Amino acid sequence: MVSDVLAGVRRASPADNDLLIDLMAHVPMAGPGSLAVSTRRDPDFFALYAMQRGSAHGFVYDDGKMAGMATALVREGWLDGRAGPVGYLGDLRIRGVSRARRAFPFLYGKFFQDICDDTGCDSFLTGVLAGNALALSSLTARKQGRAAQPYYHLLRRFEMASVQVVLPPRSRPVPGVQVTTATPDDIAAVAAFLDRDHRQRPFGYRFDDGELEHRLAHWPGFSLEQTFVARASGHIVGVCTAWDSAPVKRHRVVRYARDMKAVKLAIDVASLVLRCPRLPRQGDDFRSLYLTNLSVKDDAPLVLRALLQRVYALAWQRRVHFFSLPLDERDPLAPALAGFFVRRLGFHLYAVTSSAKPRTDWPS
Repeated sequence: MVSDVLAGVRRASPADNDLLIDLMAHVPMAGPGSLAVSTRRDPDFFALYAMQRGSAHGFVYDDGKMAGMATALVREGWLDGRAGPVGYLGDLRIRGVSRARRAFPFLYGKFFQDICDDTGCDSFLTGVLAGNALALSSLTARKQGRAAQPYYHLLRRFEMASVQVVLPPRSRPVPGVQVTTATPDDIAAVAAFLDRDHRQRPFGYRFDDGELEHRLAHWPGFSLEQTFVARASGHIVGVCTAWDSAPVKRHRVVRYARDMKAVKLAIDVASLVLRCPRLPRQGDDFRSLYLTNLSVKDDAPLVLRALLQRVYALAWQRRVHFFSLPLDERDPLAPALAGFFVRRLGFHLYAVTSSAKPRTDWPS
Protein backbone atom coordinates (compact mmCIF):
# COMPACT_ATOMS: atom_id res chain seq x y z
CA MET A 1 0.00 0.00 0.00
CA VAL A 2 2.76 2.47 0.95
CA SER A 3 4.54 2.04 -2.37
CA ASP A 4 1.31 2.74 -4.25
CA VAL A 5 0.67 5.88 -2.21
CA LEU A 6 4.24 7.09 -2.67
CA ALA A 7 3.68 7.05 -6.41
CA GLY A 8 1.19 9.87 -5.92
CA VAL A 9 3.37 11.97 -3.59
CA ARG A 10 5.33 14.90 -4.96
CA ARG A 11 6.51 18.39 -4.11
CA ALA A 12 3.90 21.08 -4.61
CA SER A 13 4.39 23.51 -7.49
CA PRO A 14 2.54 26.53 -8.94
CA ALA A 15 0.83 24.11 -11.33
CA ASP A 16 -1.02 22.71 -8.28
CA ASN A 17 -2.51 26.10 -7.39
CA ASP A 18 -6.15 25.34 -8.20
CA LEU A 19 -6.07 21.89 -6.64
CA LEU A 20 -4.51 23.23 -3.43
CA ILE A 21 -7.08 26.00 -3.20
CA ASP A 22 -9.86 23.46 -3.65
CA LEU A 23 -8.50 21.11 -0.98
CA MET A 24 -8.00 23.95 1.49
CA ALA A 25 -11.53 25.23 0.89
CA HIS A 26 -13.27 21.88 1.20
CA VAL A 27 -11.77 20.64 4.46
CA PRO A 28 -13.63 22.84 6.97
CA MET A 29 -12.43 23.55 10.49
CA ALA A 30 -14.52 23.99 13.60
CA GLY A 31 -14.66 27.55 14.86
CA PRO A 32 -15.81 28.84 18.26
CA GLY A 33 -19.13 27.29 19.27
CA SER A 34 -21.15 25.56 16.56
CA LEU A 35 -19.46 27.28 13.66
CA ALA A 36 -17.71 25.61 10.74
CA VAL A 37 -15.39 27.70 8.56
CA SER A 38 -13.22 27.01 5.56
CA THR A 39 -9.94 28.71 4.75
CA ARG A 40 -9.85 30.50 1.41
CA ARG A 41 -6.54 31.10 -0.32
CA ASP A 42 -7.72 32.02 -3.81
CA PRO A 43 -6.71 33.30 -6.22
CA ASP A 44 -3.07 32.41 -5.40
CA PHE A 45 -2.43 29.68 -2.84
CA PHE A 46 1.28 30.51 -2.73
CA ALA A 47 0.86 34.26 -2.12
CA LEU A 48 0.88 33.81 1.66
CA TYR A 49 4.34 32.27 1.47
CA ALA A 50 5.68 34.53 -1.27
CA MET A 51 5.29 37.56 1.00
CA GLN A 52 7.40 35.96 3.75
CA ARG A 53 11.15 35.94 4.05
CA GLY A 54 12.67 32.50 3.83
CA SER A 55 11.86 29.43 1.73
CA ALA A 56 8.51 27.65 1.39
CA HIS A 57 8.14 23.92 0.78
CA GLY A 58 5.07 21.79 0.22
CA PHE A 59 4.08 18.28 -0.66
CA VAL A 60 0.86 16.85 -2.02
CA TYR A 61 -0.65 13.44 -2.37
CA ASP A 62 -2.55 13.47 -5.64
CA ASP A 63 -4.85 10.53 -6.27
CA GLY A 64 -6.61 12.45 -9.00
CA LYS A 65 -8.55 14.51 -6.46
CA MET A 66 -5.70 15.97 -4.35
CA ALA A 67 -6.23 13.90 -1.21
CA GLY A 68 -3.62 15.48 1.07
CA MET A 69 -1.14 18.32 1.51
CA ALA A 70 1.26 19.94 3.99
CA THR A 71 3.65 22.89 3.88
CA ALA A 72 6.70 24.18 5.72
CA LEU A 73 8.28 27.63 5.88
CA VAL A 74 11.94 27.99 6.89
CA ARG A 75 13.33 31.41 7.80
CA GLU A 76 16.00 33.02 9.92
CA GLY A 77 14.95 33.46 13.54
CA TRP A 78 15.96 33.22 17.19
CA LEU A 79 16.38 29.96 19.07
CA ASP A 80 18.07 29.59 22.46
CA GLY A 81 19.26 33.18 22.13
CA ARG A 82 21.10 32.46 18.88
CA ALA A 83 20.24 33.39 15.30
CA GLY A 84 19.67 30.52 12.89
CA PRO A 85 17.12 28.73 10.72
CA VAL A 86 13.73 27.99 12.26
CA GLY A 87 10.63 26.55 10.64
CA TYR A 88 6.85 26.56 10.73
CA LEU A 89 4.63 23.64 9.71
CA GLY A 90 1.14 24.34 8.43
CA ASP A 91 -1.60 23.83 5.84
CA LEU A 92 -2.05 20.20 6.84
CA ARG A 93 -5.15 18.85 5.13
CA ILE A 94 -6.38 15.34 4.29
CA ARG A 95 -9.60 14.72 2.41
CA GLY A 96 -11.70 11.59 2.74
CA VAL A 97 -10.64 8.17 4.04
CA SER A 98 -8.25 7.36 1.22
CA ARG A 99 -5.04 5.40 1.44
CA ALA A 100 -3.29 8.71 2.08
CA ARG A 101 -4.91 8.94 5.52
CA ARG A 102 -3.80 5.44 6.47
CA ALA A 103 -0.27 5.96 5.15
CA PHE A 104 0.00 9.55 6.33
CA PRO A 105 2.34 9.03 9.34
CA PHE A 106 4.96 7.58 7.01
CA LEU A 107 4.41 10.18 4.29
CA TYR A 108 4.57 13.12 6.69
CA GLY A 109 7.71 11.78 8.33
CA LYS A 110 9.41 11.49 4.97
CA PHE A 111 8.38 15.01 3.94
CA PHE A 112 9.59 16.43 7.25
CA GLN A 113 12.97 14.73 7.04
CA ASP A 114 13.42 15.86 3.43
CA ILE A 115 12.82 19.48 4.48
CA CYS A 116 15.30 19.15 7.36
CA ASP A 117 17.91 17.75 4.99
CA ASP A 118 17.26 20.35 2.28
CA THR A 119 17.29 23.41 4.53
CA GLY A 120 19.53 22.50 7.47
CA CYS A 121 16.68 23.45 9.80
CA ASP A 122 15.93 20.96 12.58
CA SER A 123 13.47 22.90 14.77
CA PHE A 124 9.91 23.72 13.71
CA LEU A 125 6.85 25.29 15.29
CA THR A 126 3.21 24.36 14.68
CA GLY A 127 -0.23 24.82 16.19
CA VAL A 128 -3.01 22.23 16.42
CA LEU A 129 -6.63 22.92 17.28
CA ALA A 130 -7.28 21.72 20.82
CA GLY A 131 -10.60 20.26 19.74
CA ASN A 132 -9.15 18.32 16.80
CA ALA A 133 -8.78 14.95 18.52
CA LEU A 134 -7.93 13.15 15.29
CA ALA A 135 -5.05 15.49 14.45
CA LEU A 136 -3.70 15.41 18.02
CA SER A 137 -3.75 11.61 18.02
CA SER A 138 -2.33 11.26 14.52
CA LEU A 139 0.47 13.79 14.93
CA THR A 140 1.54 13.81 18.55
CA ALA A 141 0.94 10.29 19.87
CA ARG A 142 3.93 7.96 19.74
CA LYS A 143 2.66 4.60 18.50
CA GLN A 144 4.08 1.44 17.07
CA GLY A 145 4.76 1.83 13.37
CA ARG A 146 5.36 5.58 13.62
CA ALA A 147 9.07 5.55 14.29
CA ALA A 148 9.80 7.95 11.42
CA GLN A 149 7.08 10.43 12.40
CA PRO A 150 8.33 13.83 13.67
CA TYR A 151 8.51 14.29 17.44
CA TYR A 152 6.03 16.79 18.90
CA HIS A 153 6.84 18.53 22.19
CA LEU A 154 4.04 20.57 23.77
CA LEU A 155 5.35 24.07 24.46
CA ARG A 156 2.13 25.52 25.82
CA ARG A 157 -1.60 25.80 25.34
CA PHE A 158 -3.01 29.02 24.00
CA GLU A 159 -6.21 30.43 22.63
CA MET A 160 -6.99 32.65 19.72
CA ALA A 161 -9.11 35.35 21.33
CA SER A 162 -11.44 37.03 18.85
CA VAL A 163 -12.83 40.36 19.99
CA GLN A 164 -16.29 40.76 18.46
CA VAL A 165 -17.10 44.21 17.12
CA VAL A 166 -20.73 44.48 18.21
CA LEU A 167 -20.93 47.66 20.32
CA PRO A 168 -19.87 51.21 19.42
CA PRO A 169 -16.38 52.01 20.73
CA ARG A 170 -16.23 53.57 24.20
CA SER A 171 -12.57 54.31 24.84
CA ARG A 172 -11.48 55.18 28.35
CA PRO A 173 -8.00 56.71 28.66
CA VAL A 174 -5.46 54.50 30.41
CA PRO A 175 -3.57 56.70 32.90
CA GLY A 176 0.06 57.15 31.98
CA VAL A 177 -0.20 55.41 28.59
CA GLN A 178 -0.48 57.26 25.29
CA VAL A 179 -1.21 55.40 22.06
CA THR A 180 -0.40 56.95 18.70
CA THR A 181 -0.49 55.82 15.10
CA ALA A 182 3.00 54.95 13.87
CA THR A 183 4.85 57.25 11.49
CA PRO A 184 7.97 56.70 9.37
CA ASP A 185 9.98 58.30 12.18
CA ASP A 186 8.89 55.46 14.50
CA ILE A 187 10.14 52.55 12.37
CA ALA A 188 13.63 52.28 13.84
CA ALA A 189 12.43 52.55 17.45
CA VAL A 190 9.58 50.06 16.92
CA ALA A 191 11.93 47.58 15.22
CA ALA A 192 14.37 47.87 18.13
CA PHE A 193 11.56 47.32 20.64
CA LEU A 194 10.36 44.22 18.79
CA ASP A 195 13.91 42.95 18.44
CA ARG A 196 14.48 43.02 22.20
CA ASP A 197 11.32 40.97 22.70
CA HIS A 198 11.84 38.43 19.91
CA ARG A 199 15.40 37.61 20.89
CA GLN A 200 13.93 36.05 24.04
CA ARG A 201 11.28 34.03 22.21
CA PRO A 202 11.75 30.53 20.85
CA PHE A 203 11.27 30.93 17.08
CA GLY A 204 11.36 34.74 17.36
CA TYR A 205 11.59 36.89 14.23
CA ARG A 206 14.70 38.80 13.10
CA PHE A 207 13.48 42.34 13.67
CA ASP A 208 17.14 43.31 13.91
CA ASP A 209 17.55 42.32 10.28
CA GLY A 210 14.76 44.18 8.48
CA GLU A 211 11.66 42.11 9.32
CA LEU A 212 9.45 45.13 10.07
CA GLU A 213 10.62 46.97 6.95
CA HIS A 214 9.97 43.82 4.89
CA ARG A 215 6.41 43.53 6.18
CA LEU A 216 5.70 47.17 5.40
CA ALA A 217 7.01 46.69 1.87
CA HIS A 218 5.66 43.23 1.00
CA TRP A 219 2.62 42.36 3.11
CA PRO A 220 -0.57 43.56 1.39
CA GLY A 221 -2.59 45.70 3.78
CA PHE A 222 0.22 45.97 6.35
CA SER A 223 0.81 49.65 7.02
CA LEU A 224 1.98 52.25 9.49
CA GLU A 225 -1.56 53.67 9.46
CA GLN A 226 -2.74 50.47 11.17
CA THR A 227 0.26 50.21 13.49
CA PHE A 228 -0.20 51.52 17.03
CA VAL A 229 2.55 52.48 19.45
CA ALA A 230 1.98 52.76 23.20
CA ARG A 231 4.31 55.00 25.21
CA ALA A 232 4.74 55.72 28.89
CA SER A 233 6.97 58.57 30.03
CA GLY A 234 8.09 58.94 26.42
CA HIS A 235 9.29 55.33 26.07
CA ILE A 236 7.72 52.61 23.92
CA VAL A 237 5.96 50.04 26.11
CA GLY A 238 3.78 48.29 23.53
CA VAL A 239 3.11 47.93 19.83
CA CYS A 240 0.83 46.08 17.43
CA THR A 241 -0.30 46.20 13.81
CA ALA A 242 -3.91 45.40 12.92
CA TRP A 243 -3.44 43.46 9.70
CA ASP A 244 -6.17 42.46 7.25
CA SER A 245 -5.05 39.17 5.68
CA ALA A 246 -7.94 39.06 3.16
CA PRO A 247 -5.72 39.46 0.05
CA VAL A 248 -3.95 36.17 0.89
CA LYS A 249 -6.16 34.34 3.41
CA ARG A 250 -9.83 34.54 4.39
CA HIS A 251 -12.30 32.52 6.46
CA ARG A 252 -15.65 31.59 4.95
CA VAL A 253 -18.72 30.46 6.85
CA VAL A 254 -19.61 26.88 5.95
CA ARG A 255 -22.48 26.60 8.42
CA TYR A 256 -23.97 27.96 11.61
CA ALA A 257 -25.47 25.43 13.99
CA ARG A 258 -27.05 25.34 17.44
CA ASP A 259 -25.76 28.23 19.58
CA MET A 260 -24.17 30.06 16.65
CA LYS A 261 -27.55 30.37 14.92
CA ALA A 262 -28.80 32.21 17.99
CA VAL A 263 -25.67 34.39 18.13
CA LYS A 264 -26.06 35.35 14.47
CA LEU A 265 -29.73 36.20 14.96
CA ALA A 266 -28.96 38.33 18.03
CA ILE A 267 -26.21 40.29 16.26
CA ASP A 268 -28.35 40.78 13.16
CA VAL A 269 -31.10 42.24 15.32
CA ALA A 270 -28.63 44.37 17.29
CA SER A 271 -27.25 45.79 14.05
CA LEU A 272 -30.57 47.54 13.44
CA VAL A 273 -30.04 49.63 16.56
CA LEU A 274 -26.29 49.65 17.20
CA ARG A 275 -25.21 49.80 13.54
CA CYS A 276 -22.70 46.99 14.07
CA PRO A 277 -21.93 44.79 11.06
CA ARG A 278 -24.14 41.74 10.57
CA LEU A 279 -22.43 38.38 10.63
CA PRO A 280 -21.84 36.93 7.15
CA ARG A 281 -24.33 34.53 5.64
CA GLN A 282 -23.35 30.93 5.01
CA GLY A 283 -21.05 30.98 2.00
CA ASP A 284 -19.74 34.49 2.71
CA ASP A 285 -16.45 35.57 4.30
CA PHE A 286 -15.76 37.13 7.66
CA ARG A 287 -14.08 40.52 7.67
CA SER A 288 -11.40 40.47 10.33
CA LEU A 289 -8.10 41.89 11.52
CA TYR A 290 -5.21 40.05 13.14
CA LEU A 291 -2.86 41.67 15.65
CA THR A 292 0.66 41.13 14.35
CA ASN A 293 3.87 42.54 15.84
CA LEU A 294 2.08 42.37 19.18
CA SER A 295 4.51 43.07 22.00
CA VAL A 296 3.88 44.50 25.47
CA LYS A 297 6.68 45.33 27.86
CA ASP A 298 6.56 43.39 31.13
CA ASP A 299 3.21 41.86 30.13
CA ALA A 300 1.37 44.92 31.42
CA PRO A 301 -2.43 44.48 30.94
CA LEU A 302 -3.10 48.22 31.01
CA VAL A 303 -0.79 48.75 28.05
CA LEU A 304 -2.53 46.05 26.05
CA ARG A 305 -5.87 47.54 27.07
CA ALA A 306 -4.86 50.90 25.63
CA LEU A 307 -3.79 49.25 22.36
CA LEU A 308 -6.98 47.18 22.13
CA GLN A 309 -9.13 50.30 22.47
CA ARG A 310 -7.40 51.88 19.47
CA VAL A 311 -7.70 48.69 17.43
CA TYR A 312 -11.39 48.39 18.34
CA ALA A 313 -12.05 51.93 17.12
CA LEU A 314 -10.32 51.10 13.84
CA ALA A 315 -12.25 47.82 13.53
CA TRP A 316 -15.55 49.65 14.03
CA GLN A 317 -14.59 52.20 11.40
CA ARG A 318 -13.60 49.45 8.94
CA ARG A 319 -16.82 47.50 9.63
CA VAL A 320 -15.00 44.27 10.41
CA HIS A 321 -16.64 41.47 12.39
CA PHE A 322 -13.80 40.81 14.81
CA PHE A 323 -10.08 41.12 15.45
CA SER A 324 -7.92 38.37 16.91
CA LEU A 325 -4.87 37.97 19.09
CA PRO A 326 -3.19 34.97 20.72
CA LEU A 327 -3.15 34.61 24.51
CA ASP A 328 -1.33 31.88 26.39
CA GLU A 329 -2.99 29.77 29.03
CA ARG A 330 -3.04 31.84 32.26
CA ASP A 331 -1.61 34.77 30.29
CA PRO A 332 -0.90 37.81 32.51
CA LEU A 333 -2.27 39.97 29.68
CA ALA A 334 -5.72 38.34 29.85
CA PRO A 335 -7.27 41.02 32.15
CA ALA A 336 -6.91 43.50 29.28
CA LEU A 337 -9.87 41.80 27.57
CA ALA A 338 -12.32 42.46 30.42
CA GLY A 339 -15.46 44.15 29.13
CA PHE A 340 -14.99 43.09 25.50
CA PHE A 341 -17.22 40.45 23.90
CA VAL A 342 -14.69 37.71 23.19
CA ARG A 343 -14.97 34.27 21.59
CA ARG A 344 -12.08 31.89 22.16
CA LEU A 345 -10.62 29.01 20.19
CA GLY A 346 -8.09 26.75 21.89
CA PHE A 347 -4.83 25.53 20.36
CA HIS A 348 -1.82 23.49 21.39
CA LEU A 349 1.57 24.91 20.37
CA TYR A 350 4.26 22.35 19.60
CA ALA A 351 7.94 22.36 18.84
CA VAL A 352 8.61 19.70 16.21
CA THR A 353 11.93 17.92 15.74
CA SER A 354 13.15 14.81 13.96
CA SER A 355 12.28 11.50 15.59
CA ALA A 356 15.96 10.61 15.19
CA LYS A 357 16.95 13.62 17.36
CA PRO A 358 13.92 14.55 19.47
CA ARG A 359 14.30 17.56 21.72
CA THR A 360 12.57 17.72 25.10
CA ASP A 361 14.40 20.56 26.89
CA TRP A 362 12.45 23.51 25.51
CA PRO A 363 11.98 26.48 27.83
CA SER A 364 8.59 26.53 29.55
